[in-house]
Amino acid sequence: MESSSRVRHVHTAIIGAGHAGVECAWALRAAGVEGDVALFGAEAHAPYERPPLSKALLTGATSAERIALRADSAYEKSRVVVVAGDPVASIDTAAHTLTTRSGRVVGYEHCVLATGASARPIAEVAGEQTYSVRGLDDAHRLRQALRPGVRLLVVGAGYLGLEAACSARKLGAQVVVLEQGGNVMAGKVSEPTATRIGALHREAGIEIRHGAAVARWERTATGWRAHLTDGTALDADLVLVSIGAIAETALAEAAGLICLDGVVVDECCRTSAPDVYAIGDCASAFRGELQRHARIESVQNALMQARTAAAAIAGKSPPAPRPPTFWSEQQGRRLQMAGLVNPAEACRDVLLPTAKGWLVERYQQGRLAAIEAVDSPVEFIKSVPRIGSPESAS
Repeated sequence: MESSSRVRHVHTAIIGAGHAGVECAWALRAAGVEGDVALFGAEAHAPYERPPLSKALLTGATSAERIALRADSAYEKSRVVVVAGDPVASIDTAAHTLTTRSGRVVGYEHCVLATGASARPIAEVAGEQTYSVRGLDDAHRLRQALRPGVRLLVVGAGYLGLEAACSARKLGAQVVVLEQGGNVMAGKVSEPTATRIGALHREAGIEIRHGAAVARWERTATGWRAHLTDGTALDADLVLVSIGAIAETALAEAAGLICLDGVVVDECCRTSAPDVYAIGDCASAFRGELQRHARIESVQNALMQARTAAAAIAGKSPPAPRPPTFWSEQQGRRLQMAGLVNPAEACRDVLLPTAKGWLVERYQQGRLAAIEAVDSPVEFIKSVPRIGSPESAS
C-alpha cells in the first residue's frame, strides 16, 4: 500500500475500507476516473472479507492473510491510497474537507461514506467474556476463548449468530442459542427453511430455545447467568451477542446529512449533501419491494451500490438493478437467497425438493418476490431472473 503521509487533496475520499469501500475504489478506476482515490479505514488491518469471520476464520480453517480483499501490490498498481488506523473524525461538506482522528485535513471533490454497521449491544452484557463478531479483532478474540467444553450462550438466532454457533460447536464448545422469536432466522427466511435448518443445528448438538427472553443478566465467578422471563436460568462461560446491527451514522449525522436507520440516499447513492454518497450497510435506499427506505446488509448489495456511486461520480450510466442476494453456510449446508419479502403482506411459500437440497419460491401479490435455495446452486441461478414475474409465469 502507498504511503498515506502525502494525502492532502483527493478526487474521491472513501470513508470505510470494507467490501463497499474497496469495490468503489476499483469501480472508479474501471469507470475512467484518473484522480487520486483514498480509502480511510478505522482498523489498522488491511481491508479484508467479513463473511469468513463467523465461519472459516473462527474455526481456524483460514487466516487473516487469506481473507484480504486485495493484495498490497494491487492498491499501488491501481493508485489507491489506504489510510489505515486513522479514522475520519469529521466532515465539512461545505468546505469539501474531512479531518481524521490524528488531525490530518484532506480536501476532496467527492466523498463516499462506506462506514458499515456495528453490532447492536445489550447494555447489561459488556466487558470480559462477552463478544460480538463484526470485525477481525472480534473474531480473533472469540477464537482464543473457544475451547472444548466451554459453555457459549448465543443471544440471537440470525445468520451470524447461527454461523458462529456452528463454528463454536465444531471447536467442541457447548452451545445454547436464545431466540425471542418462534424460529431461527425469524423474518429472514421461510418457515420450511427455518424449520429444516433449525433441525440440522439440533442434530449437531446445539440447543436452541425459542420464545426465550432474558429478564436480567448476572455476573458469576466463571462468566454469566441469564435469568429468563420463564423463571429458568442459564449459566455460561462466554456470551455472544448477535441481535442485529446498527448503521454507523454518527459521522454523517454530525455533518448534517439526513439519516433514517442509515444514511438516506437516492437511486444513485447520493446523500442530502452535495458530492457526498453513501453505500453498503450504512446506506438506506428506497426499496420498491418494501415501499419504504431500508438498509440491505449483504456483500452483493455493497458491491452494487459501490458500482452505482462510482458510475455517478464518473458521469456514467449506473449498472442495471438486480434483486438483492444473500447467503449463509450452516452445518455444512449452503443457503442462498434473492429478493425481498414485505413483512407487511401475506406470503405464500412453495417448497420444491432438489437433488441435494430444496428450493422455496415465495410469492406476494401474485408475483415471485423471493427465492431460497439450500445446496441447489443451479436452481438458484435459474430462478433469480424470474423474481418479479407473475406467479402464472413460473
